Amino acid sequence: MPNRAIGFFAVLFLSLVGLSSSVFIVGQTQQAIVLQFGELRRVIQDPGLKFKIPFIQEVNVYEKRVLDFDLPATDITLGDQKRVRVDTYTRYRISDPVQFFKSVKPANEFGTARRLEALVGSTVRNVLGKADLRELLSENRSKIMHQINSEVKALTKGLGLDIIDLRIVRTELPPENRPAVFNRMNADLQRYAKQNRANGDEKAQEIRSTAEKERTTLLAEASRDAQILRGEGDAKAIATITEAMGKDPEFYGFYKSMEVYDTIIGEDTTLILSSDSDLFKYFSHPERALRNSH
Repeated sequence: MPNRAIGFFAVLFLSLVGLSSSVFIVGQTQQAIVLQFGELRRVIQDPGLKFKIPFIQEVNVYEKRVLDFDLPATDITLGDQKRVRVDTYTRYRISDPVQFFKSVKPANEFGTARRLEALVGSTVRNVLGKADLRELLSENRSKIMHQINSEVKALTKGLGLDIIDLRIVRTELPPENRPAVFNRMNADLQRYAKQNRANGDEKAQEIRSTAEKERTTLLAEASRDAQILRGEGDAKAIATITEAMGKDPEFYGFYKSMEVYDTIIGEDTTLILSSDSDLFKYFSHPERALRNSH
């Protein structure tokens, strides 16, 4: 083959290699940064066919989509000294590719997983270390998760990452600790129940004592009022009797005798008395009764 032909093919080959090295494609879900000798030259957010200086510039391409990171199950000691095994997952996005490149080494999925494992793991330990198992299993769980999210977001902002969501997938007791924890929880519940019963008995006794005191007071006041009314009635009765005796003593004697008759004489009553007895003087002298009735 002539030397001219060899040179032509060599130039053509080098041209193709150079062209292929100067062209790259950024996808719809991608973003890229262009580096020249390790220094940032430009950031590419728009998809399409792009160019760079071959052999001098290099391109780092990152995802725009939301990515997932699963933290391996970790044993954590809670605030009440109970140990639990916590499994979490994190959803994040590379929001600032330049900051991501500068802060995460290596600036790839492996480096991101290593940084998130350290940050998420330490934050989950710190927050859950101040909570007890009862809070973690109650409605306070959402507050705890909000605190974890907020702290992790603050820590990862300087890495060029945006934390979309962080959740505890599963919380369970380590198998070797379950019997002891269940026994302790049972003892705590029994103590709470005993304390609540004691408080209830004390409150019931207080209510009964108050009710008995009020009952005694009401009875005493009622008895006092009855005595007062009875005294007032007796006083009025005596005044009425005294007034009646002063106006017509004979009629008063007749009225009292009629009351005695009504009290001692019934359908089966038999009395054997002298005809001149004072009890029957109005029967012996009916003119007195007729006179008194007028």
